[in-house]
Amino acid sequence: MAKLFASETAVRAAVNGVQIHGGYGFTKEYPVERFFRDVKLYTIGEGTSEVQRRVIAKRLEL
Repeated sequence: MAKLFASETAVRAAVNGVQIHGGYGFTKEYPVERFFRDVKLYTIGEGTSEVQRRVIAKRLEL
């Protein structure tokens, strides 16, 4: 559960950072671009968010 929550929170924070910077958020001049690229891997590593939700539901017997 913690991995799912942390990865999705990081994605939201990175997306908000890119939105705040506007078009400059996608340029390599600002670190937010690298954060955005890197954070997308957090949702994929050790299973996608959808897989993590299924595992959590199965373990909680929902």
